[in-house]
Amino acid sequence: MSEHTTAADSAPERIRGEAQSGFFEILGNWLGNQPWFPTGRGRRSLTRTGGLRLPTPAGDADTRLFLELHIFEVSGTEDANGVPARISVPVVLRSRPSALAGKSAFIGKVTTAEGEDLWVYDGARDRAFLAAVLEMARRGQGSRNGRSRGEALAGFGDWEAFSIELQRQSVPPMTENVTRTLIQPAGAGEEDWAKKVIIDFPRRPQAERTTVTDTAVTLTRAYSTAIPRVLGVVTGAWEDRSDPSWESVEWESGDLAIIREAGAEAPNALDLARAALQSGKRFKNSARFLGLTLGNFHADLAGSFGAYPQNTEQVKDMSRYAQQALTTQWEKVRTEFDEDEAADLNEVIDLMVMQLREADEPLPLQSIHGQMNAAAFHKLEQERWVIAEPPALFEHSLGLNDVVAALMSLANLVMEIASETPEITDAETDSKDPVNFGQWYEEISSAFIEGYRTSDADTKGLDSVFFRAAMLTQALELFSRWEGQWVFRPSLLLQADS
Repeated sequence: MSEHTTAADSAPERIRGEAQSGFFEILGNWLGNQPWFPTGRGRRSLTRTGGLRLPTPAGDADTRLFLELHIFEVSGTEDANGVPARISVPVVLRSRPSALAGKSAFIGKVTTAEGEDLWVYDGARDRAFLAAVLEMARRGQGSRNGRSRGEALAGFGDWEAFSIELQRQSVPPMTENVTRTLIQPAGAGEEDWAKKVIIDFPRRPQAERTTVTDTAVTLTRAYSTAIPRVLGVVTGAWEDRSDPSWESVEWESGDLAIIREAGAEAPNALDLARAALQSGKRFKNSARFLGLTLGNFHADLAGSFGAYPQNTEQVKDMSRYAQQALTTQWEKVRTEFDEDEAADLNEVIDLMVMQLREADEPLPLQSIHGQMNAAAFHKLEQERWVIAEPPALFEHSLGLNDVVAALMSLANLVMEIASETPEITDAETDSKDPVNFGQWYEEISSAFIEGYRTSDADTKGLDSVFFRAAMLTQALELFSRWEGQWVFRPSLLLQADS
């Protein structure tokens, strides 16, 4: 592969890792311990089919430093069509050990034909490699042969340049076969989440993007601010050798590094709500932003991927399911209520079941998060929350399902804290009375719904009996889970009767 056009003319003569004796041996030993390395049959060998080489960033004391990303095919991992697994391995070759890489990133040591020792490190953890990848995307750099290039999105090109003084931290990826590194640029503080970024290195590169990545890129291009935006992408190429009958080499290209805002690692709403309640503080204003963020997320998904009204049969099916879910849950827990409470609730549920039978207005179906809870919301800036990407989106679903799931996760949090600390001093009243848990939850649930209604989302679902039925069904399940305790029951009954 050609070197980048930005490499300095005075750079040292290029040493290629794959040409060094022992390189494949140390790499093979290291790869066998990586969770993303494919399992295979018998002895496995690597065949380099592509990759890229990066220019060395300024400031590194090592004058013999080489940054490479290799694409290998792994023998013994062939699928039913005889195509072997493909892996991506970024490496750094150094003439001496370096703290910029770190001991945990060390792969092994090789000796060149000239007798020079080279220390080989995992590029996904080496600060020089990370700075070079970030700059390749930020500056839109590319290779002379056109097979690799960087692209900046969402104003990333206007960010300050990244240097090797950055700090990095390994963090768990959201999806498998990915190495994720959290980057804190030089000059950024620990709480400057809006200045931090995440780099994902797909270890099993493909020509087509995953649904989750494609969705994030699409929403970023649509100017969504409800997600951790994709800031940059580095793509590279490899030989497509799936058809041996081809007379000439065919090339495929795909993502080798994806740079995103660090929202997924920022403090999440569930932890922040817990801390607020335990200290006797309100969470109402934050809850309003959570509802607004979720609504805008739904609006962005609908605008980018479409939303479609239910047909008559879908409305009938939804009605039958909602009735069955509510009545079944009620039968499970009704004996846990005293006689008067059970009579009141039974009246509410009978009315709701009748309303469900009569419901005939279609609601919009669209892509939603689907596994939503308050932990999916992250505070990136003072007045900006983002929703971390799920493992997969749920297609043709109701937006109200996300609202219910988020609110019920907050309700469960209140129950947890109420059981752990039955009395918490209210930090926001002069009298220092105990916190009223039911009122605290009612305030944040009302603020959440208020925020959702002020968003760009279609809020028809929140005005439907289906929303009230889903909330009550989940509340009954929560009541049973907490052995007959229901600290926020009055608020839910009001919602059910509204």
